[in-house]
Amino acid sequence: MLNLQDVRDLLEQVKEPALSLYLNIDPAVAENQATTPAWRIWLKNALRNKANELSDLEASSWKQMVARLEAYLNQYRPTSKGVALFITADELRDYEVPLSLENRIEVGAPFVTPLLWLLDEYEPYVIALIDQEQAHFFTAFLGQVGQQDQLELDIADYDWGEKTLSRIRTSGAGGIASQGSNRDAFEAMLDEHRARYYREVAAHIEELCQRHEARRIILGGSEASAHAVQRLMPEQVANKVIAMLPVPLKLSPTEILARVLPRALEYERQQEQELVNEVINLAKSEGRGALGKNSVLAALEQQRVEMLIVPYPVENEALAAELPLKALASSSVIELVHGEAADRLNEEGGLAARLYYAV
Repeated sequence: MLNLQDVRDLLEQVKEPALSLYLNIDPAVAENQATTPAWRIWLKNALRNKANELSDLEASSWKQMVARLEAYLNQYRPTSKGVALFITADELRDYEVPLSLENRIEVGAPFVTPLLWLLDEYEPYVIALIDQEQAHFFTAFLGQVGQQDQLELDIADYDWGEKTLSRIRTSGAGGIASQGSNRDAFEAMLDEHRARYYREVAAHIEELCQRHEARRIILGGSEASAHAVQRLMPEQVANKVIAMLPVPLKLSPTEILARVLPRALEYERQQEQELVNEVINLAKSEGRGALGKNSVLAALEQQRVEMLIVPYPVENEALAAELPLKALASSSVIELVHGEAADRLNEEGGLAARLYYAV
């Protein structure tokens, strides 16, 4: 699965000139169901047009790049919705993604901005659906559900010891009735067993966050159980919970994703607006912020940029290719913002940066 290290490797290891291609190969698109899919027709025309725009350096490698691409496509069978290809005279790197891409062709340094957008927009989430008896866990990344596992509260396997309950009946996973003078003791033991189950759920969520480098958690199922689990999380994990949604455990992964993805994207938009407002205020108060192309590029050259904030899509194509390279060189994080946050940023100079220190 595509990750940020792949993007770093592209920028560091793939030599110029490189042919960068983004193709919408989604088989659900009607035009791609024709005998000759629409993306292949687009690609043929795009290669012909691009050949007329090449510099001398790019033209010297063009035939080898196209030959390598054609050899790849002769064996290629789409298995996803989108594919990104990076081709030089010496190598080809391909990255299939489960999301539709806009067809695009570039020659020069590897053009990675659309990949950065995908990684930023659809970052890893941990989804946990919990009730008093079961917890189902999922990871969501790049618009699809990944790992799936579960924990169950199994009363029958609990070591009750030699308690003097007159009778215990178990119906299903958790339908329990008891008779006798020790009912209070039985209920206390059941509460402790359920608390242990909730602690295990909280620990498993934390482990999934670490394994998948997830900064966001969405809880669902029973609201009471979800709150109980969140209270048992370490503070730094509990702070990752962005929503509790009424998502039943019985739903399929596809149905679950349809319920949680809108909330996840809404949260991303909110975070972007807060970030842009914060950095604009820092810049205007002469604090740890920079606004506008000249100020931001100067800060990048001085390696003062902690986070580079760019509206997406980037209107200036040359800048879109240049910024990831400069950010990588200065060890800066790139945040691509969309919607209202992008509009606000464009009103304030089109680029922003949060700095390590003010001058």
